[in-house]
Amino acid sequence: MNTNRADLRNTIDRMRGTLQDERGEEETMESHALEFGSQQGAGNFFPNGEACAREDLDRIVSRIKDFGTSDAFMHVATLGGGTGNGSIPYTIEQFKTGLADLEDAGATEEWMASVIHTAFGVWPYYYEQPQRHFNAVCGLSRLLRTADDTQNADMVLLASNSQLDDEENGNGRHYDSINDAIITAIDLMIGAGRETRSVIDVKDYVTIPSQMDAYHFTPAVATEMNGQVYELEYMLDQAAENTYVPMDVGTTTAAYAIVRAPESMIDDGEISEPEVYGAFRDWTTKHDINVAGQASLTPKRGRGNDVDVLLLLGGFDLNPLLDHSWDEFEMLGDSLAGTGGGTGGELTKAQLDRIVDNLETYVEQNAE
Repeated sequence: MNTNRADLRNTIDRMRGTLQDERGEEETMESHALEFGSQQGAGNFFPNGEACAREDLDRIVSRIKDFGTSDAFMHVATLGGGTGNGSIPYTIEQFKTGLADLEDAGATEEWMASVIHTAFGVWPYYYEQPQRHFNAVCGLSRLLRTADDTQNADMVLLASNSQLDDEENGNGRHYDSINDAIITAIDLMIGAGRETRSVIDVKDYVTIPSQMDAYHFTPAVATEMNGQVYELEYMLDQAAENTYVPMDVGTTTAAYAIVRAPESMIDDGEISEPEVYGAFRDWTTKHDINVAGQASLTPKRGRGNDVDVLLLLGGFDLNPLLDHSWDEFEMLGDSLAGTGGGTGGELTKAQLDRIVDNLETYVEQNAE
């Protein structure tokens, strides 16, 4: 989904080989993409992205209805931009409040009341322009809380470009590695509810953290570790060293451990559910973490001994991430509040104050 057709075309062109779609460009666009809003882009101002989504909410809903048998949706956005960052929090809120802006009682369907909405937000590079960091702070707040200070997305996953891209630190990884890291985390996360010895489904991920009001998470991943050489607790430690945002692991209040091992290792008894549970318990004890959470052992096809580990760490102190953006956010806040973005979006001072209050309250209670 995008407000800019050129961006959509570029994305589809990059994905053509993966999609294995032999149809023409227009047919592929129609099948895999949705252009919404009457403007060409959101001008890097999130209220414009929200305005575009409000303008074409009926078309967005119509497309999402095609997936009405889903248990959950995962909405992914770069938080520094205007389009996804503006439209996704608004769209989630609309689905959770009965599509109120459509003013059409027949627009809602029964499944919409129970479907789970998760969001994956990607933080801008720390060196990017202040506008990007202003958007990111506002986007995080709006994904977490609505204007009336109720929970919005059922789960908010976070990744930071600068945390994931070693190229920025001189190690030469390409930008595509960020997408690969996110895909790996999502694949491991979904795998725990698919072919697994101990199921963790999406309802498990969201229920208790929402009750705790601590429903923001970041992945921490380590892959291709030799399961015949390394112990499980060591593998969990390796994953914890690769968090997708800057954080103190010791502030975690909810955690899920997913261990993916070759089916042959599981069948041969080289790795078992009780061992995974025990290693997860020992790991949390060692780090003095009293957490709500679960562990799962998931098989992967084939032989070999490469083991992959995902830790989903939630409820942690968000300040180490926000510290990279807060000065830029405050610098722009007063100048942007009360202005329009030129394409229908507007941000009043009262709206900005609510965004700030919601985020500060949420962050403070999870930093204690």
